[in-house]
Amino acid sequence: MRNPIKWKNSDWVCAGLVGVGLCSPCISHSSTNVDICQKPTAESHFSIAYYKSETTSLEGNLGESSREDYSSDLLIKPNDNWLVGGGHRSAILNVDGLELQTNGYLHTFFFAVHWLNQSDQQGFQISIAPALSASSNVTSDPDEYSTDALQLLVGLTWDRQMSDQLGIRYGVCGDHRFGEYRIYPLVSAHWQPDPDWTIEIGFPTSQLTHQVTDSLASSLRISPNGNEWYVKDTSLEKDSQVVYEAYALEWAFNWQAYEHLILTASVAREFDSRYELTLLDEQRVELSNDSATRVGFALTWVF
Repeated sequence: MRNPIKWKNSDWVCAGLVGVGLCSPCISHSSTNVDICQKPTAESHFSIAYYKSETTSLEGNLGESSREDYSSDLLIKPNDNWLVGGGHRSAILNVDGLELQTNGYLHTFFFAVHWLNQSDQQGFQISIAPALSASSNVTSDPDEYSTDALQLLVGLTWDRQMSDQLGIRYGVCGDHRFGEYRIYPLVSAHWQPDPDWTIEIGFPTSQLTHQVTDSLASSLRISPNGNEWYVKDTSLEKDSQVVYEAYALEWAFNWQAYEHLILTASVAREFDSRYELTLLDEQRVELSNDSATRVGFALTWVF
């Protein structure tokens, strides 16, 4: 018999492996960034996802841009206090009308370690994830590696269950969710007014979740979606950084197709998006995008 993805009061925090979360009751996926401060799920799992953003115009009629994103994540729980895993983010950036100092194939590889001390009423989490973030012509050749391609993502968070319906979470995070590396506070309140509804209000993420049936859940989520990559041009003679920042308002459906298999479909609107990058002529520019619609599909295997 299938075990439904029902919400449990002890799991009031949306769970995730640095960007891919197996939540009770929802799974949230990150298309571009690595979210080190999500609370890891209790179950080991493997997840893959694909996202496609529509073509939009660049501000000032400089051209058009579009992006495809791929992600994969693995989480393993050796005991009650430790979780380890890793993953990959891949973005294919297309910009028409401009010659960029990058081949447009952007990758982030990371390894994550979480230590948790959790009870029924409170918990504490330390997370760390070293990462390599660069264009494909860098990641495929160790001779092209640079310290500019290295990232160190860290999180220090506490959570407390105030009542059966209300929980809070707070801490400090350091990552690239806002584009360039930033250390920022995390704070959120989780309220469950009904067994089938959960409201999370906070910074940098807020979310509304509804358990539609025992096997189907829906969520409406707003969160930052950025990253940074060290890149080289196709001749490997010029190097620079590509910075992307945006916010995404996403509506997702998670369906537990089988006991260990969860399928996710989502549609999102990315807004306030901006690229900071270098052109082939060495000119550093900021490119603002029109708001873009993004669709996504994901598969998660829980084991």
